Amino acid sequence: MKNQMYDLPCLDRCKSFYGKAKILELENGEKILYSYETPVAKLDANNNFYRLWSGESMTTTRHIDSFIKLFNVDGGGLAWWREQKVVAI
Repeated sequence: MKNQMYDLPCLDRCKSFYGKAKILELENGEKILYSYETPVAKLDANNNFYRLWSGESMTTTRHIDSFIKLFNVDGGGLAWWREQKVVAI
């Protein structure tokens, strides 16, 4: 499997994120969420969640919530996001 990037499906009230949220799936099984071209979160090959971005916004929170829902990770919402420690890639 080669690295591949694809649009994050919208799993809330909207039909699409219109290309503003993407997932980069790496050969090693990691998945990196990009929101507006910024890497904001990562799942490792064991589905462990990592926060990569120190910022927050309503739209990016929606992207993160769809990302974790897509891969069956517990959590979500702004309060949960604020509890996550930022790590470097």
